[in-house]
Amino acid sequence: MWGSICTDARIGINKSLFGLRTTVTYRPTNSVIDADTLEYSPEDGQRIRRILELPREKRAAAIGDFHPRTADYGNYMAEVCASRDRAFLAVRLFQFQSLNYEAVTDVLVFEGEEANVLARLFW
Repeated sequence: MWGSICTDARIGINKSLFGLRTTVTYRPTNSVIDADTLEYSPEDGQRIRRILELPREKRAAAIGDFHPRTADYGNYMAEVCASRDRAFLAVRLFQFQSLNYEAVTDVLVFEGEEANVLARLFW
């Protein structure tokens, strides 16, 4: 996912301290982007997958009060990058299959209110 994020014109990458520190920002709001890897149970992972596959106008209603819990050694894994102001969200969902995590979604990028709503799934 890092390759997709780095080539996006909306993303700024600033290196400092002789290249030892890298700060990634969402340019429109100048907010720092944090990355995380989260694992979920099969039930929660399947529901997250269905929500991400829904048409844009139906996602917020599908989330409702659903707050998935992370799991140790989960069947689903999400790579998530989000700006601290929640105006930007990039996510890719994987499922554990054949002794390896296989991508089940492309890198999905959301902005604005949609990013803020979808960020509730992960934090």
